[in-house]
Amino acid sequence: MTFSLTIKSVLAAAALALLGLAVAPWTVSQSAQVVALEQQIRDRAGLDLVSYGRSVFAVLPRPHIRIYDPQLRDADGELTVSASSIRVDLGFGGLLMGGLDLARVELTDAALTLDATRLPATIIAASARPKGGLGDVEIVRGKVYLRRACVERPELVADDVTARLDWSRVGAPLSLTGHARLPAIGEDHQPSRFALWSAQPDHLLGAGTSALTLRFEDEGLQIILNGALTLAPRPRFEGQVTASAASLRTAAGWFGVPMPLPGPYRDALIKADATLDSGQLGLTNLTLSVDGNALDGAASIRFDGQRPSASATLASASINFAPMFEDYPSAAANGAWNRDAFPPARLGAADLDLRLSARRARLGDLQLEDAALSVILKSGRLDLSLAQARAYSGVARARAVITDTEQGLDIRGALAAEKLDIAPLLWDTAKRQILNGAAGVTASFETSGNSFADLASHLDARGDFSVAAGEIYGLDLDLAFRRMERRPLSVGADLRSGRTSFDLLSGKFNMAQGVADVEEGAVRGGAITLFYSGRLNFAERSVELHANANRAEAELQPLAVGFGA
Repeated sequence: MTFSLTIKSVLAAAALALLGLAVAPWTVSQSAQVVALEQQIRDRAGLDLVSYGRSVFAVLPRPHIRIYDPQLRDADGELTVSASSIRVDLGFGGLLMGGLDLARVELTDAALTLDATRLPATIIAASARPKGGLGDVEIVRGKVYLRRACVERPELVADDVTARLDWSRVGAPLSLTGHARLPAIGEDHQPSRFALWSAQPDHLLGAGTSALTLRFEDEGLQIILNGALTLAPRPRFEGQVTASAASLRTAAGWFGVPMPLPGPYRDALIKADATLDSGQLGLTNLTLSVDGNALDGAASIRFDGQRPSASATLASASINFAPMFEDYPSAAANGAWNRDAFPPARLGAADLDLRLSARRARLGDLQLEDAALSVILKSGRLDLSLAQARAYSGVARARAVITDTEQGLDIRGALAAEKLDIAPLLWDTAKRQILNGAAGVTASFETSGNSFADLASHLDARGDFSVAAGEIYGLDLDLAFRRMERRPLSVGADLRSGRTSFDLLSGKFNMAQGVADVEEGAVRGGAITLFYSGRLNFAERSVELHANANRAEAELQPLAVGFGA
């Protein structure tokens, strides 16, 4: 009895379905099919079916309509969709009522074209469209194009798109998942994967706010956004962002944000509270790890100017600048300045205002403490400033302005330091023990070129220096004078050993095209006074000094000393 009732129920449902099909005009008329489907698409997506080819209606394996060569467009023409076919699976409930109920939509070979300059307005305009769930929409072998101002053809930004959008009804959450190849990333990469979830998409279309999660994964980049999105009166996202990249330079380039300063920026990890509003990305409570350096602070990036611009205030317990210059050749090669050309400068790619403080900073073997630096890049002009830093028990300040010219880098600047412990400084920079004492220097300089050899040979500089309460290594003037007292006619004293103490060593220099003349050089200490002068050929890495020394209590001829290297 139960089996018989079941059979009767199925037959009755089938009869009702056949009756619905019989009375529905769109089941027998191609034009009626398209009109009914067009109305459903307009009601749900706000898009018009502006052209199409033939259409086919089939009942098996499930009722569906397929339209070939369709093209859809929004009211303003800012969004167009063309495809080789659109298949619409129909719900049984609609069939029983003789109506059209979209259960699932599949677009094959779909090409979506958006106007990049009007994209925000296109999104906001969605709030004025009819509200309703889109159902289950799948895109197979899709493409996404952007139309840009002053560019004749739309730009392909996503290829081989496979995506599924699920928004069953008003009030239900929306999910979009899939993968695509991004030409900006490269054809040799695996497809990038993405997943988008919105808690209340109908609120978005009604100028409200919805919780949103976005995940993007590529073999070299992962981004997770979690927060709240508002579309009207203008798009705004506020929440948290977590991102990692094998190379931050490469990943930023994919999104059209060039990195103007040198460096690979490897193994980057970013966590921050993020706000994206009116073409500006703000990052607060920012933690950044890159090239083995950990930094904290805040940053913002603007995309609405002639070029991207960024500003940041960052602090670090310890930072190593050496990775920034990995792409540059070593300064010296075979005992001479390296003539290999520098990599292309990127100073005009973006603007930057960076304020950086570090308890410890290192560039090669050179070390600083409590360093306060600023990096200001504007219209291709780079201004580097070390406001102050403790260095080798003293204090140092420096500034350099760098511009990129046809002949290479043009560098102009100045530096000043006082009370530097010169012995470890010389060891870290030259790996030689020449002096000890508390050193001070002031200098201004300018140079240009596209290699270290160019910079050395074009260097102009001027300044003065001093070392207080120190010693000269490899020169024992007191011993030399004592030997001369015993053997007045002999000057064969071995001057390249021992040490000579002094109260003050000082001098001035004036360099032109890599050659410096040292003037007014004096070493004073106790009973011995030494006056020196000479020439330093910075370009050829050689030095020649001449000195006369005397001792106040000795009635001897001055001791003449010459050095060359």
